[in-house]
Amino acid sequence: MTNEAYRAKEWLNRNYNFASQVDADRRMLMIMESRLTSAVAKYESDGTESRDTDQARSRHEDALLDYSMQKKKVEAEERKLLSEMTKTRRAIDELSLPEHQAVAIDRYINRLSWNDIAKEEHVSRSQLFRVHADMLEKMSEILRGGRYE
Repeated sequence: MTNEAYRAKEWLNRNYNFASQVDADRRMLMIMESRLTSAVAKYESDGTESRDTDQARSRHEDALLDYSMQKKKVEAEERKLLSEMTKTRRAIDELSLPEHQAVAIDRYINRLSWNDIAKEEHVSRSQLFRVHADMLEKMSEILRGGRYE
């Protein structure tokens, strides 16, 4: 792999960790939402004998505030990720061969494993890696223009 192809691979991979973080933050939001909806059912009773509704209400309001802050964070992350993925997709769309586009989309947009891509494309892993290496060389030519960086 040439240095330019390696830089193209790094550019295509630039969103991987951020996308994983966004996924984790979405899961956290779902957990918070689940806790909120179950807390509504327990609103009158917080599980103690005293049934302090003021304390239960206060905890519920705190949970709502945490949820709204997490939702705002996730929405901002999703906007940023969408913007970067759109830029990546535009660059991938400039590849001339459909097999190059398919491999790039499955790997760098859909984040599929190599095994899953090989199954989807009905090729061996070794053939997939050859297509991938060729695709990276072509992508380095596309990125050389500087429009996407």
